[in-house]
Amino acid sequence: MVFENTHEAIIDFDIWERVQELRKNRRRPTRTGKTNMFSGLVYCADCGAKLYYCTTKYFESRQDHFVCSNSRKGECSTHFIRAVVLEQGMLTHMQYVISYIAQFEDKFRTIMGAKRKAEVKKELDAKRKVIAKSEKRIKELDRLFRLIYEDKANETLSETRFKILADDYEREQAELTEKVAALTAELEQQEEQSENLEHFIDKVHKYFDLQKLTPDVLNDMVKRVEVHAPDKSSGKRTQQIDIYYDLVGYLPLSLFQTETRNDAA
Repeated sequence: MVFENTHEAIIDFDIWERVQELRKNRRRPTRTGKTNMFSGLVYCADCGAKLYYCTTKYFESRQDHFVCSNSRKGECSTHFIRAVVLEQGMLTHMQYVISYIAQFEDKFRTIMGAKRKAEVKKELDAKRKVIAKSEKRIKELDRLFRLIYEDKANETLSETRFKILADDYEREQAELTEKVAALTAELEQQEEQSENLEHFIDKVHKYFDLQKLTPDVLNDMVKRVEVHAPDKSSGKRTQQIDIYYDLVGYLPLSLFQTETRNDAA
């Protein structure tokens, strides 16, 4: 038997959960024996598959790259990005976000509050409706169970038919119960985002003088990176990278640049 919260935790719960997530994305070395700190964190923005780290002993480290795993199967366009470009882009983005928070911490809270309100309200309302509908159906299934048991007892329902209906009801009820539990957990997580924001700001305070990206900093700050297909329409190769920070999610630079322009005006 397990009794939770009976004594003070050895480590912070947020750290524990983050470590469990990182353990799921263990970095596997390539054939040359090399690993990269981004392995397990980088995904294709189109198909959602992981980007795998590739290198060769015949080239310098600047040739190391990540490529969409589904592109090898012909199921997705080739999402290719050099490791050094990814690292430089990530560091620049993180330095900008950290610098903004260092100068405008209260403004950052305001921006994130508005962002959260706009993104989450509609989603929360939809989830609450699904939960209410699912819970109503679960109660209805309980009522149907009682009815078919009565019909079976009164011999107005055959044993075979009873078993078919009972199995169907039990399967549906189990699926709905699981869905309600998952959606409820998501709701709780989203409703706790104001607390998460303060935790994120506390993390940022540790990196006000960030000069180099290390595995420790990356794992502490970033939860997921999505790489888009390269765009060559302008005649130059450009590539969008979406960074999802731990605790606060996606932070596009445009979010802060718009606010900065508004302040200047």
